[in-house]
Amino acid sequence: MSKYISIFFLNLFIGIILYFVLGSLLMTGDNAAEEAINTSGFIIIVFLSFLIAQMYYLIHLVKKK
Repeated sequence: MSKYISIFFLNLFIGIILYFVLGSLLMTGDNAAEEAINTSGFIIIVFLSFLIAQMYYLIHLVKKK
């Protein structure tokens, strides 16, 4: 189980780093809309990282049977 937790955090950190690096290159200015987009983007990254980890778990579960 720790393998899938590490996959989750690896995907999460890579996604966050890429999101903020690319976001800093593409977005300029400080306004409320930009902060809302950053917040929703961060939430999407967390959910997608969780789904990727769950897919790894399901793939390995099916392979064992």
